[in-house]
Amino acid sequence: MAKSMTNSFYIRRTVNVDSDSPVVTSIDTSAYVDPADRQGIMIESVDYIFYNRVDNLPLQSASEYITVQLLTGAYTTLQAFDEEDLISSAGLTIDSNGTPSMDQNQFPDVLGSKDGRVVVDDVLSVIGEGRSGLLNGECAIIIKCKVVKLAQKDYMALALQTVAN
Repeated sequence: MAKSMTNSFYIRRTVNVDSDSPVVTSIDTSAYVDPADRQGIMIESVDYIFYNRVDNLPLQSASEYITVQLLTGAYTTLQAFDEEDLISSAGLTIDSNGTPSMDQNQFPDVLGSKDGRVVVDDVLSVIGEGRSGLLNGECAIIIKCKVVKLAQKDYMALALQTVAN
């Protein structure tokens, strides 16, 4: 389906997760996506690291819950987990004792194919949101990807799906 044009590389961004309303970090992928050459980005894996942005230590708080999503396209709010544009997500719940009691990270293992998920949109959105009184919460998102060239029919199928969404 896709032929690698580059070796794997990493895109790193952070998003604030101590707000009760969505915080968005946009990633411009237009340098990698080229409709004329049928180029897209294949996302091979996504990692999430939650931490305190003041001292870079793990979050030390109680009764918190946080969600971060990586989506293809321009979004401003968290989306349902069955949204087609949802590439990956992570969640963290910290119980009343300050202990992480639940850690979710299902989507990175299901990226569309055995090699990864191909994206032909020129922007990715990272959306973070937390609840309660979390202070200085941040999430680093590390995306392993590569530029790929698609066959005409494969590129057209992805482009039509992107427009339809």
